[in-house]
Amino acid sequence: MFRLRVPRVPRWPQFTRNLSGQTLEVVKATLPAVAAAGPKFTGHFYQRMFAAHPELLNVFNVTNQRQGRQQKALFSAVAACATNVLEEGKLPLELLEGVNHKHCALNVIPAQYDVVGEHLIGTIVDLMNPGQEVLDAWTELYTVLAGECVKREEELYKEAESKPGGWRGKRKFKMTKKDVKSHQVTEFVFASADGQPVCSFNPGQYITVWAQPEENMQPRHYSIIESQDNSFRIAVKKEPHGLVSGFLHDRSGVGDEFDLSPPFGNFSIAGTSALWLESNPVVLISAGVGITPMLAMLGSLKNGVTPDKHKVLWLHAAQNGKEHAFRDYLVGLARAHPEDLVRRVWYSDPLPDDFKADGNNNAPYHFDGLMNLSQVKDQLPLGDPDALYFFCGPIPWMRDIGHQLLDLGVPKGALNFEVFGPSDDIL
Repeated sequence: MFRLRVPRVPRWPQFTRNLSGQTLEVVKATLPAVAAAGPKFTGHFYQRMFAAHPELLNVFNVTNQRQGRQQKALFSAVAACATNVLEEGKLPLELLEGVNHKHCALNVIPAQYDVVGEHLIGTIVDLMNPGQEVLDAWTELYTVLAGECVKREEELYKEAESKPGGWRGKRKFKMTKKDVKSHQVTEFVFASADGQPVCSFNPGQYITVWAQPEENMQPRHYSIIESQDNSFRIAVKKEPHGLVSGFLHDRSGVGDEFDLSPPFGNFSIAGTSALWLESNPVVLISAGVGITPMLAMLGSLKNGVTPDKHKVLWLHAAQNGKEHAFRDYLVGLARAHPEDLVRRVWYSDPLPDDFKADGNNNAPYHFDGLMNLSQVKDQLPLGDPDALYFFCGPIPWMRDIGHQLLDLGVPKGALNFEVFGPSDDIL
């Protein structure tokens, strides 16, 4: 297996102040009631907050609000934090790292935590009216959580703006290229409006594009495929009800200006050539537009940084050749690096002219049907305790792949995945 070093989430210091025993007891006693309220709780929270602060509709994903995904994600986060506090006596800060990155990509500021806290506690009052002792306990829990998030996010902001070509907040970019890559996926290139350089990124990270398809500004995170001196390249799938994806595909063009946030995201692999040659074996697995973060990881092969002839194992699933974005590029990459890249592809509904050749690295695809990891079991580093697995794609597919890997004996701690949108339960 090809080896590369993967940055670890930093070890977090202990809280500067501990939650009181009384707070823990009260949270434990009231958590079942909060859990029973479920999406009703978070739905009421968002309705309450947006009524008081409609300007926040320019930050939150309206589509996810309409579909209930954001409400479910918030409830899961609240429940996970409270449960971890009860079991471990502290907040799950490592699990919040991805949330912190997304908050920075959305330019969240400390004052917004005050707004959220006000309406979170207000929702408890509205739905449960549990008394001052309960309110004080949940306020203390939220205050500690918010304080730690604000501290971590300021670190991330400073890290982003201190890089050469880095910045904090939004920066003007112009669309300089728009290229169709499959039936549903189009590639976009955004160059800095001032022509100045842009900062580096870790393969797997995303930029945030701010667009205004309707009344409200809408930010969306898109994995970076590649960066040049002053530009970023991304690929966007046109979703059936996607406000911003539809806007980019149908109503935007070369020369249009957009605000972008700097690269963020903790689903990433360090991308310098020296780091590709050592440490953990890695398997990259993707489906559909989940290919985009993998393209950045695979793109390091182009720099010819594999003199030791370690191999990258990349597995991908698509509907057919018409829906297989970047197919020719990836076949060419494998052909150019025959000793470095092993690729295996599944088509669930192949077309008559889709060419299959089992075991041929240069074939467009290799297996019919849904991705079945038992078909490549001999190529997976199942016996290596240091192996890491990165996967990205539609949520139902990720659940299936995650459980296939667990069934093959891969430890849960070796699995790394990216959800496009609000966090969801995968494993």
